[in-house]
Amino acid sequence: MHKFIATFALLSAPLAGVAAADPSTPQLHPVEAVCIDYEQSGQMQTGTSTKCHRDYGYEQYEISELSIGIGAFSQSQSTFTVTIGDTVYAIDTDANTATETVNPMYDGIANAVANSSSDDVSDAFLNAMGMTPTGQSDTVAGLSCEVYSSNMMGSACFTEDGLMLKQSVMGTEVIATSVAYNEGEAANYRRHESATITQGPDLSNGISGIFDQLQ
Repeated sequence: MHKFIATFALLSAPLAGVAAADPSTPQLHPVEAVCIDYEQSGQMQTGTSTKCHRDYGYEQYEISELSIGIGAFSQSQSTFTVTIGDTVYAIDTDANTATETVNPMYDGIANAVANSSSDDVSDAFLNAMGMTPTGQSDTVAGLSCEVYSSNMMGSACFTEDGLMLKQSVMGTEVIATSVAYNEGEAANYRRHESATITQGPDLSNGISGIFDQLQ
């Protein structure tokens, strides 16, 4: 469940057409740098996570501490993930190892940026995900957001500049507790560089169909 919600958070972030901080990389989000702390609750999974990005989403990291299971059968799980463009590093900080995989969302997001103007890309992206506005709004972590819904993705609340502050799906809720417009810890974006890296499976084909509607 956690991987599903984290994926949705990334996929649903609207895009824009302003130049990125590094002109050689595409802009994948309207906000140059941001860190969001989340709380997650549900029948099978509870915990906290921090998601940060810089260079308009080209570089990202996520750190989570979760309890997975029910009652006495629950177990703790810590995850540390770094995403640089089209590459994802799932890091085991205890063993100082990392599994490298292809970011399955990268090509679709980059194509959406290339094929859409700053005026219509956000709406096109949410439409492609099946998200429709409900006409409702909310205030989360001191910020206003508009509520969208989808049969598959549940409901989610986005700020005007594309930050997901809240999502409810399949009995699980993720809600932002704080938002900081900065890049967070700079060293976290380089955490994989000191780890022993192995190649993981290629997951890029499994999600590519979602982006076909953007073409």
